[in-house]
This record gives sequence, C-alpha cells and structure tokens, in this order.
Amino acid sequence: MIRKMLFVLLLGIITVAIILFMKQPAKTMTIGEYEAMPHIDVTLDELNIAISNSPDDKIHVQIQGHKLNKNMLTINEENNRFFIKEQQSKENWKENIRFRPTPTIIVQLPKSQSKSLTLKGADGDFNIEDLALDTVQVETSAGMAYLKKLSISNAELHTNDGNVTINKSAIENLNIASSAGDVAIKESTGSEHMIQTIDGQIKMTEATEQPNLHVKSVSGDIVIHYKKVPTSLQVTTVGPDIENTLPKYDKKTHMIGNGANVLSAETKDGVITIK
Repeated sequence: MIRKMLFVLLLGIITVAIILFMKQPAKTMTIGEYEAMPHIDVTLDELNIAISNSPDDKIHVQIQGHKLNKNMLTINEENNRFFIKEQQSKENWKENIRFRPTPTIIVQLPKSQSKSLTLKGADGDFNIEDLALDTVQVETSAGMAYLKKLSISNAELHTNDGNVTINKSAIENLNIASSAGDVAIKESTGSEHMIQTIDGQIKMTEATEQPNLHVKSVSGDIVIHYKKVPTSLQVTTVGPDIENTLPKYDKKTHMIGNGANVLSAETKDGVITIK
C-alpha cells in the first residue's frame, strides 16, 4: 500500500514538473540587423521560420524558442543575395527527445525592396505574411507552408508530406505540387493556377473567377466554392462523383456565359464539388 502511494505521489510530482517545464515562456534572441537585399535565400532543416514586413528599410533576424544559440544560423550576404542557413549540430539521443516546440526564426523584410524569396526545408514550417514579391519558391519535405496577405507575380510550392494554406493573397501565377498534403486556398486571386496533389484534398473557398484554374488530385476530394457566381466559365471535370451546383451552368456545353475563363478539376478516387 505504501509503495503504491509513493508511486502515485512520485508520478504526480513528475507530471507537475513537466507541466511547469512546458509552460515556461519562450525567449527571443536577436541575431542581427542587415541592409536590405532584393533576393532572400533560406535553407533549413528542423527550424520553423516566420517572414513578414519590416518596420523600416532593414532586414531583421531573430530566433524565438526555449533553447537558443546564435550558432544555430549562419548568415551571408553576396551578390545582392541574403543567405540564411541552419547549422547542423551533432545531437545525442537525449537531445532528440523534445517536449517543447521547435524554435522559430523570425525574419522581417523591407516590403518595397525585397524581390525574390527562396525557402528550402525538411521538417520545419514556413509562415510568410504581408509582403509583395516578384517570385517565391518553397520546397519542404514534411513541413507546412502558410501564406497570408501576399502579392506575388510567380510562386512555386513543392511539398512531400505537408499542407499548404493560402489566405487573402493575390498570386498571378501559382504552381503547387504536393505528394501527401492538403491544399487550402481562401479568398485569393490570380491569373493562372495549377494545383496538384497525389494523396490530399484541395479546397478553395471564397474563390474568385480567374482565367485559368487547374486542380488535380489522385485520391483526394476537390471543393471549389465561389464567392460570387462566375459569369463566363468553361468547366471540365473528371471523376467518379461530381456535384456542380453553379447557377446558370449549362450541362450540355459545360459553360456559363461564353466560357472565356477556364476551370479544370480532376480526381480518380475523390469527390468533386463546385458551387
């Protein structure tokens, strides 16, 4: 009986200690302030990154987390390019056991002077917000990509096992390719969008009629919900289960109006819903 009581007491102490350990606030470490560069190149392994608009004409870099070290990153400037690279560290088995969130790099870029952004990562998440850029390239193995309030001419997003979320953004030319992640786009516009996923769902809400929209999923559902009823749209759908409830849609011609704009949706094993 005494042993059981001691065991329960010890378990309670350990639980409280873990909770207090987890609730300790994250720290923010300043890495530096740098001159603006038109091209930003970031290569990461495990760290997350949050990129947003700078309060001035400088590039600001910080790290936020619990266990921080300035040697986590190397920063270089060369030929109008600003490079951020995560430093690989040799970890023992104890360091691989983590109870706290992965640290996040916080980067602030001058909105009027940044032109291109290239992000390559393995397990970390990417958060990009409130910027105007010519080109964005994102490659990640198992991390998520979140884009909000962006104005981009050309964007390419590639992920193996991570979700892609785009919100309130204007992207003229967009190419998304995902192997096993979902794609969610809300209240965004563009001219030519190509969205493909092998094992994931594609969901577009509050969508706007645009010249060319092509979505394809091998084994996932596709949902396209327009904010306003399209006025001139040609619709091509391929799939085992299709539901199109758009007003004024002609099932014989597969068009609304004269079909000046194009929507193509295809899935092998999923459901297509257009409304």
